Amino acid sequence: MRGRAALNILLVILAAAPLALAVANFLQSQGNHALRTEVGRRQHQINEAARLVRPNQALVRAIAMAAIKNRDGRLRELLSRNGIMIRDAPASPGANGRGG
Repeated sequence: MRGRAALNILLVILAAAPLALAVANFLQSQGNHALRTEVGRRQHQINEAARLVRPNQALVRAIAMAAIKNRDGRLRELLSRNGIMIRDAPASPGANGRGG
């Protein structure tokens, strides 16, 4: 009788194991879904940044040209705060109108 009770307990534990594994699988699946969503969001950000590189470069170039042309220290400072250093281009010999 005692051996049969131990066998019943063992069988109940063995029957509960697949249920516990199914719950663990469900929880793992939910975690994976959240990670996939985050990866998708980050990939979208990367794609958007890559798409905006050329317009951003053109905008920075235009701001730098305006800073040089207008001798605008505030624009230069704005660019330098964002890691963009500009230098005035040296005047070319033919640029002064004398014809070199």
